[in-house]
Amino acid sequence: MLIYLTLGIFFLAFAFVVLEVYDKSLVALSGALMMIILGVLSPEEAIAAIEFETILLLMAMMILVNIASKSGVFSWLNVKIAALTRGNPLAIFLFFSLVTALFSAFLDNVTTVILIVPLTIELVKGMGKDPKPYIFAEIIFSNIGGALTLIGDPPNIIIGGATGFNFLDFVVNLWIPILGSIVFALAFFLLFYWKNLKPISNNLIELCIANVTIKKIKHKFVQKTLHRDFIVRVVSILLLTIIGFFLQDLIGLPTYIIALAFAILLGLLTDKRVHIEESFKSIEWTTLFFFAGLFIMVAGVETTGLLESLSHWVAGSTTDILHLSLIILWVSGLTSMVLDNIPFVTIMIPVIVGIQSQIPGDTTILWWALSLGACLGGNGTLIGASANVVSADLARKQGINISFLNYMKFSFPLTIGVLLICSLYLFLRIG
Repeated sequence: MLIYLTLGIFFLAFAFVVLEVYDKSLVALSGALMMIILGVLSPEEAIAAIEFETILLLMAMMILVNIASKSGVFSWLNVKIAALTRGNPLAIFLFFSLVTALFSAFLDNVTTVILIVPLTIELVKGMGKDPKPYIFAEIIFSNIGGALTLIGDPPNIIIGGATGFNFLDFVVNLWIPILGSIVFALAFFLLFYWKNLKPISNNLIELCIANVTIKKIKHKFVQKTLHRDFIVRVVSILLLTIIGFFLQDLIGLPTYIIALAFAILLGLLTDKRVHIEESFKSIEWTTLFFFAGLFIMVAGVETTGLLESLSHWVAGSTTDILHLSLIILWVSGLTSMVLDNIPFVTIMIPVIVGIQSQIPGDTTILWWALSLGACLGGNGTLIGASANVVSADLARKQGINISFLNYMKFSFPLTIGVLLICSLYLFLRIG
């Protein structure tokens, strides 16, 4: 009876998260609390189930990004990029797409689109162009770029916390399919949106409008005074943090300690410019509590034996690592199009651990298949990832309506193409 109650609590909570009946943190914490009250887990077991390494890493990165954004360095950089494009639609598309991918590898996806999408809309609308292709590009490239690193996307943070993979492990193992996905996505956009993206170098009127728009943006997006010492400290600490991630094995400290140390250091160095209370307020506590509740609920489901049975079933269906990798890639990719990829990845971790215990040899490729599917599959629909939803909301505030079907008509075939590229990578890697 207790097993059915446990599964009922988990799947009911999962449904509430998907349908957004209540805030997801309240749902996850309620589910976790019910499992403790019913005796599925003891309070001590519930606390032990929480992966505090993942939560501390997320918290540290949120503090770092908040302080860095207060310096104005991101707004300044975006405006400089806009000026470099000289109003050329193709240049705007290429610059902002690649910058979005780069930012998303080292910042979280949502922060990246919040920084870039409003500027892009202002620039493109001012030129009399349709901003939708550019917004679509920034959504898609934020998810592709975020898939590259340990800190780029929450599923990777969860996988890293569960497996011990470091920052460099993700980059070394994923850069090839991510680079292939970027090239494919660029070609796909140019093929379908060439009329919107083609250069305007021969149209003097459009060039004049573009230059006037860029001047207007300079005044609007960089209104506050930039302090050189503040920017130097922010950029230096961000660079040192990234270097620390790459040199994690040499330093001998876990990723969350490196991130937390530099977040505290940046707080000390910029105390006169940014009050640390503001940075603490910027922490997305609802996200962190959601993670905590989710970890407890999954630990409760593990006690039922369901996940162990699932891993036995998957491992029993085939002993071929390539087939298993492809199954994980496509199931996670298709699932992430319609469901939040964070709960899905949390569920899949004990499943993959179970598969690894039954199949001899090196099976680490299964983790990279999960990462690629969960992160890149989110591009398939407007609800597939948080960055997609936030970008659509930002566009709506500017009078641009992006419907679910309007986005999916373009994004779904692109995402299938990206997953096929990842499949080819797995085939070549395992072969």
